[in-house]
Amino acid sequence: MTTLSPPVLSPARRDDSRIFTVSVLMSTYAAESASNLEAALDSIERQSVRPNQLVLVIDGPICGEQEAVIARHCEESGIATILVRLPHNRGLAEAMNAGLKRCTGEFVMRMDSDDISEPDRVERQLIYAQAHRDIDVISSWSEEFFEDGAPSQLKVSPTSHDAIIRALHWRNILVHPTVLIKKTALVAVDGYRATYGRLEDYDLFVRLALAGAKFHVIPKALVKVRSSTAQRGRRGGLNYVLNEMRFRFECLRTGFLTKSQFVAITLMYSVFRLVSGPVRRRLYALART
Repeated sequence: MTTLSPPVLSPARRDDSRIFTVSVLMSTYAAESASNLEAALDSIERQSVRPNQLVLVIDGPICGEQEAVIARHCEESGIATILVRLPHNRGLAEAMNAGLKRCTGEFVMRMDSDDISEPDRVERQLIYAQAHRDIDVISSWSEEFFEDGAPSQLKVSPTSHDAIIRALHWRNILVHPTVLIKKTALVAVDGYRATYGRLEDYDLFVRLALAGAKFHVIPKALVKVRSSTAQRGRRGGLNYVLNEMRFRFECLRTGFLTKSQFVAITLMYSVFRLVSGPVRRRLYALART
């Protein structure tokens, strides 16, 4: 495969023309399918501007089919790949932290093992990073697609820093596998935490915001995110509510939320999480479009 040259900045910024390096950070685990992993890796290999490095965390033992996909990638892709093997499944937060230690790029690009990056993803996010060096977190819109026959949906969000921060007070409007983050910003907040279960991405974004990180969202779907209607239905129940309450109390403690915001958001989401699965799925569809 021919590797295209990195994006070239306009002459007005030639004094700032050194191209940033990018490490893609992914993890896979036993429940992932080999076909999903292969599609995700292929989408990285097909980038118009290829990353400098791929760090793939193998979070516990995986099947032979996944191992074969990984071996093929390492042999044929031409992308410098680091494999980090964890002896037991530790979950996404710990897998990300293990991989982050091996990332050498100035920017870390998140990618999930069952999602698909558009061919121009790296190029578009790099160009924005080069032209806006004060921005620490560059996300994008995404397309959520379903294998169970439901129509795909476009996930949109505010694009400017101030609007993103305002929205983050109410819900996580950033799609984790779309982000490109300065490694120095990640290290400064000690990476990921598993304190609040599956809210490790929301927790990370709030801590980055409190640390003064600057955000931007590119208004284009650069990642296709695999999902299912059943998955939406599972984002509820009493345990989920209690976990969210702990997280939002931490947001209150650190000053990210005011008392009135904490009360309003906690009440609203407690009702949302406790309604029936079908109703919650319909509400998700409304909230994400």
